[in-house]
Amino acid sequence: SSSSSSSSVPSFAAAAPFDGCAASEYYPPSLHLYDRSALSSHLRSTHRDSLPYTSTALDTWDALIDVDSDPAVLEPTAVVRLVYSDEYVPAHPHGTAETWNREHVWPKSRGVGYDGPDHTDLHALRPADWNVNAARSNRHFGTCGIAEPDVPA
Repeated sequence: SSSSSSSSVPSFAAAAPFDGCAASEYYPPSLHLYDRSALSSHLRSTHRDSLPYTSTALDTWDALIDVDSDPAVLEPTAVVRLVYSDEYVPAHPHGTAETWNREHVWPKSRGVGYDGPDHTDLHALRPADWNVNAARSNRHFGTCGIAEPDVPA
């Protein structure tokens, strides 16, 4: 569990998740003003094509901290939620066996590749406990016969 911060949380982070309401209530009111071509153009002009996996500038580490952080805990004490173990750990430091790493939820060895946009796709990249990630290896998702707290299904 995490402690709260006195800083304000951006409204998109604090918003309630989609809970079955109509699309017209869930999406911003201006979204209906876009036709397919205009929406595509808008997204291409406002979103990056891809982030580098590792860089001295903005990269997937930074994006995962933004995407998977607890919105109640802001920088510099941010925490990220780990896939598989469902725990929150400090966002910094990262990338060591004692901290967290980046997990491709569909293993690279099964066809994601080691470069290009599929390697840095934030829809398929999650923070993970280094040891749990190593134990999962490149196994397919599935049901286990015995649940072990330190080994993912």
